[in-house]
Amino acid sequence: MRRKVARVLFCASLCLSLLAFAGCSAESTTGGASDNAPSGTPDNASTDVAVASGAEEFDGVFDATVNAGNTQEVVYVNGSWFDMGRQYGLQQKVQLENNWTSVMAMIYTEADDAAYNEAMGKILKHYEADEPSVFDFLSGVADGAGISKEDAIVAIMGSSVLNYDLMMHYDPERSKTCMTVSAWGNMTLDGRHLGGANLDAISATPAAMFSDMISYPDDGYAVMASGGMQGNAFMNSEGLIITYAGGPHAAPSEGAEVIDREGTFLDTLFAYWYTATKCATADEAVKMLTETEWIHTGNINISDNNGNAYVVEQKDTAYVVRKAGDHGEEDYLITANHFLDESWMNDSYEAYPDSVPRASTVERILLDNKGSVTPRTIADALGSIRYYDEGKWSEENWDFGGFYQFHSPEGDDLEFKTIFRTIFDATDLEMFVLRGHDEKFRSDVPFGTANYYKLTLGEGMQATNKSAETDARIAVRNAGAELYKSDTEDADALECYSKAAEAVHTGCNYTTMADCAGAKGDREQAAILYGLATSQFANAQRYAQASYTTENVIVD
Repeated sequence: MRRKVARVLFCASLCLSLLAFAGCSAESTTGGASDNAPSGTPDNASTDVAVASGAEEFDGVFDATVNAGNTQEVVYVNGSWFDMGRQYGLQQKVQLENNWTSVMAMIYTEADDAAYNEAMGKILKHYEADEPSVFDFLSGVADGAGISKEDAIVAIMGSSVLNYDLMMHYDPERSKTCMTVSAWGNMTLDGRHLGGANLDAISATPAAMFSDMISYPDDGYAVMASGGMQGNAFMNSEGLIITYAGGPHAAPSEGAEVIDREGTFLDTLFAYWYTATKCATADEAVKMLTETEWIHTGNINISDNNGNAYVVEQKDTAYVVRKAGDHGEEDYLITANHFLDESWMNDSYEAYPDSVPRASTVERILLDNKGSVTPRTIADALGSIRYYDEGKWSEENWDFGGFYQFHSPEGDDLEFKTIFRTIFDATDLEMFVLRGHDEKFRSDVPFGTANYYKLTLGEGMQATNKSAETDARIAVRNAGAELYKSDTEDADALECYSKAAEAVHTGCNYTTMADCAGAKGDREQAAILYGLATSQFANAQRYAQASYTTENVIVD
């Protein structure tokens, strides 16, 4: 690795300790300028991005003041796989360095330089020979961020690509993560195809700092991804939705397909984005994902606009595919952190005590609203702080006595939290994102508003950005109307409204610059500037809502 083990471990440990105090938890705000809020343009963003060159390594030291409250909301990438990687590296360099440092801290607990170099050489050789699109993307990231390809792999894909060769370490506590739901047909209002996911993790995690990514590959489908490739929710232009939740420790019993994979080395989350760029239907996605080598145990919820839906229950080298109806579901699928197929019910099966009640809660809310489920219904289900267990509802659960706050679908203990939630309406190609919690004071989000913003996937960056602008203007107009009717003057409300209005104007300025770059054929500069513009419009939506209501009126 051409770096001192002791030096990296010290830097990584120090930075991870600092990160715990930096508030890297959940809600991004790049809205209007304020003494108490981040500025409109992050320090790592530029309207005239310099070309990165060389293959330098990350130094293992990151800025501990960078957190989920001062990074931009959205980045765009477009073009060839190399171009998209380069644009991602340019825009997410700080986030990538932070993630690299946290991963290297884990790797060095179980590997030395020789083992690392051997594993990385194998992976790079494989990508170059068998997965040229992946190799080109990673090469682009390296070029854009000014780092080596090896460091790009670690920063993008994390430790999972090295597990077989280096770690082989399984931490069951860290698989108690996330929830997903998909619904369609007779379950939803007007038969709409909907999906949603909570991403749960240690609140002080680099994943909380990554921006949403909207990608337009030249030879693939456009994809919206909350949290980018560090998130767990993806929707493409064909209406394919892929979401992920962690799974239990389980060895396969009779019936599970055991496979000996000698092929694609992809990090779990990267694999889902990559699959969404390549597949139009749920059937295609299931085939691709079950032929792909990845490490994380868990549940993959896959659905499309044609009413095809599956869950892939995966544990390392074995999987089972189930579909709606296999366990009594009608036009919906829900996953928490346990498996349902009997192929996993053996002596090594371990289900988490909070997992079943969390899934039961979401299921109960869907069934109570059968035929009328909307994005709002799914948002309310995934954000419930009450839980349904053994045929009855609990009271609100604010018990912080244990390490985990059991049962609530929205993860909320002292450390391990829901860091963002994603709701999809694939019929209209809409994505709603909430960073943190529905309830502002249950989250440690810096500058959090507890509100969603809405993005609609258009045919290109300009169209997607324009829809975000329109939604921002509507949100500001509605906020103004509500505040005008108020009998009292609220300083906090006025501040939020001013931030929203300022963000609209800033976003429009970035849009003008992006349009000019696009007109000149500079797709890279256009992507960067549209990302800054859409980020402003997203924040305008959040702050406009926060100025007059605690309800998430963006989600309907």
